[in-house]
Amino acid sequence: MSPASGLPSTLTVTVSPLTGRSYRAACDIPKGTCVLDVSTPYADMLYKNFRKEVCAECWRYELGRTDFLTCRDFVEAGLWFCDGRCRDIWLEREGIETVALLRTLETARIRSGKGKAKQENFTTPEKITEDALARAWEEVASQEKQAKTLARWKMIKLDDFEADLARYVLVALVHLYRELKSNATRSDKDTTSEPADISHSSGTLNFGGATWRDFAALQSGELPQTSMFPGLLENWIRVYQVLKSRFSYKGPRSSLNTHSSPTDQAAIVDLSDVITPQNVRTALGADLSNSFGIWQVPVAAESEGLGFGTYPIPSIFNHHCSPNVLKERMGRRLRFVTTEKARTGDELCISYGHVDGMSLEERRRYLQDGWFFLCQCSRCINEVNLQTSGDSVDVAGQQHTE
Repeated sequence: MSPASGLPSTLTVTVSPLTGRSYRAACDIPKGTCVLDVSTPYADMLYKNFRKEVCAECWRYELGRTDFLTCRDFVEAGLWFCDGRCRDIWLEREGIETVALLRTLETARIRSGKGKAKQENFTTPEKITEDALARAWEEVASQEKQAKTLARWKMIKLDDFEADLARYVLVALVHLYRELKSNATRSDKDTTSEPADISHSSGTLNFGGATWRDFAALQSGELPQTSMFPGLLENWIRVYQVLKSRFSYKGPRSSLNTHSSPTDQAAIVDLSDVITPQNVRTALGADLSNSFGIWQVPVAAESEGLGFGTYPIPSIFNHHCSPNVLKERMGRRLRFVTTEKARTGDELCISYGHVDGMSLEERRRYLQDGWFFLCQCSRCINEVNLQTSGDSVDVAGQQHTE
């Protein structure tokens, strides 16, 4: 379902200099039609505070109850499951090696009561600009060439916010690694001497119909996020330092023993080629601007936010404060269903948040703070005109950040 590999026949993608990519109806679509159905995000993360209460596969949540999470085989990796079925579905998609990688990453998390961990010195630029960001990351890239630097980085510990971000980035980079290995295997006829690596047990990669190219094509929120919260740059660089120092391995690939423990397998999985400043920036930049919240269902005003997932294909939907498409979540699956009839050429929009009961000013502030754009949808423009002239003007227009 990737734009590169084909969309459902009901959808077409258009590009506007004002709103970027958007979905439009390729034909007349009746009300109640599912126009997009995506099985899983490309990358996702459950917040640490909820990890012991939410199934890592189906995202079931029972208001803080934990007795339904009967499979606890991988709790050291931060993974709880409803049962063996959910565990096996997760393993089929992510691989046993990913369990070991997440377990290793959890050792970098600051444990409660252990005090503050030693951190690398970093000076946040006085003003966050594209050039300042580039210089900061270039400096990190130059430092990592020294073995002593990597050894120091390996001692860095992450707070819960940083460690959660690192889990999200690690999952995305493992998917990229597997895509590259899969492509290399397909292009190499003689694979009999290849050692085992992180690969889907069935030989098929499926991350919600998306590839790293789709993920990387999402509009980055790096500059607006770090401009609003300059301390984020230090958080992000620390995430990079931990990932680079713990998951770059240059030992002999032939030493991989497929019968070794998951921890041993993780130790010889070399992710150094995919853990680069640019790839980490891509993953972190795609986070806030494009991710879908994993909310307690049914969604209500008091629903808990359990984590987030980035679905590159649905991220093309623009926002509208009176959307004609409703998002439905069933486990990891997202379905997008029309709430009214759409005619050929109509733009199909979702709501990026729970804005129904908000005033114009509240909606715009909410969207500006969360997604970094001033909403210009027809509902907002109409209400602006009502405020200024008292006349209702229907102006088409949507806005999003992909």
